[in-house]
Amino acid sequence: MNVFVIFACLMSALALTRLRSTIENVPVVDIGSALAPTAEVTEPRNFLIIGTDSAAGLADDDPVLNKRSTGGQLADVIMILRVDPRDKSVRLLSIPRDSRVAVSPSGKMERINAAMGGVDGEANLVQTIKRNFGIQIDNYVQVDFLSFRDLVEVLGGVPVYFTTPVRDENSGLAIDEHGCKLLDPVQALSYARARHFYFYKDGKWRPDGTGDLGRISRQQDFIKRALRRAADKGMRNPNTALGVINAAASSVKMDSTLDVGTLLSLATQFQSFNPDSLQSVQIPTFAAPRGGIAYQDIDWAAAEPLLVPFRGVAPGAMPTKPQVMVDVAARPAQMDTATGAAAQLDTAGFDAEVIEDRTAGPVTKIQYGPLGRDAAVLLAAQLKTIPQFERNDEIQGYRVILTVGTDFTGVSDTAVPLDSLPADQLPPADAPEPPATTTPETSSTALPLDSEAVGEPAPDEVVVPGVVPTDPAAAALCR
Repeated sequence: MNVFVIFACLMSALALTRLRSTIENVPVVDIGSALAPTAEVTEPRNFLIIGTDSAAGLADDDPVLNKRSTGGQLADVIMILRVDPRDKSVRLLSIPRDSRVAVSPSGKMERINAAMGGVDGEANLVQTIKRNFGIQIDNYVQVDFLSFRDLVEVLGGVPVYFTTPVRDENSGLAIDEHGCKLLDPVQALSYARARHFYFYKDGKWRPDGTGDLGRISRQQDFIKRALRRAADKGMRNPNTALGVINAAASSVKMDSTLDVGTLLSLATQFQSFNPDSLQSVQIPTFAAPRGGIAYQDIDWAAAEPLLVPFRGVAPGAMPTKPQVMVDVAARPAQMDTATGAAAQLDTAGFDAEVIEDRTAGPVTKIQYGPLGRDAAVLLAAQLKTIPQFERNDEIQGYRVILTVGTDFTGVSDTAVPLDSLPADQLPPADAPEPPATTTPETSSTALPLDSEAVGEPAPDEVVVPGVVPTDPAAAALCR
């Protein structure tokens, strides 16, 4: 027995050494200062997961390359995964790639996936999400076609329940019979990519009609099923998990702050996580084409409740410094001052970034949104002089904009107590809420897939054929 125990310990040590070596060899991407200050492993964190349309590394005759090049780098999939070790909860938020937002650093209104183009695309996408949704990003993970297939290969396929035969000629998806199907890597990628989705009913192939929005719901459902498959395959065991990491190491990219200790600690803390408890939603949007481009405008009134859990601040609670995102804006002549101020604010605990604003005036001010009044006051307490305050209802979450004027006096090393700030110089605590956004009749709703046991849909509920099962009992057996 002693010999057996010693052998087991040696094998475990060897597996751990290989695991550390593998993780350290994963390609990294430099996001710069766009990421939030590094969080403790016991604290909640947001992972930005990007699925690109890059087919790099695939053979020239691979079916996925049909009528496409290998050099793509668009963000086809944009998801934020929030893990909270305190209550062992996991949430997934998807952002439609055609969402029309102000793209960093230019601020031009474009599709959100356009942020990935050009130099510093990863950092620009992170900043775009922070500035439009008021959500901090702690870590970055990027997956392409090859790494997706490799992960499915390690799992031995992923089972998906289909209520009808389905197909997508563009992606190569072809499921000829209904029921539980174990998708191999090629089929799984075709399924995850499918946007021109057809289902077979009453002797005819009918278009699903949900396009990219329906694809998002299928991807979220697939992730949940993949997690179940991983659990069933024993992925909670470090030796088995090593296979997944080895498969991903050649193509998955992560930010440089994701170290070995953090990944191992998170894996340990979520060993008992039940994939069925994954809470998944997508940002609600509605079709708003402009100039021949199929934009999706965001329904902000409906989106706001979905964003709250990803910001980490309980409604009515005071945000902490690390939860406050500060854009330090200045004219070109004041950029050195703004850069120094941002560095000092980072040191003080804020999540600060510098932006150039050629329209900035000579007066220092703090702009804040509907939820940002307390964040603005918290920032003011760190400055040597209280600036002017200005409400801007377009600013989301606990993000504020500090415009550095010619009268800027600097950042203090120590913040003054909030109760010592002169009340007559602070913004009113009872600032009115912004008007609700009206959603057109053509709007799409968020597609939650928190449970397989979906009954008859409500009249206005969007149901994706072939994904949300009409036979929950049969779907539950699809593993």
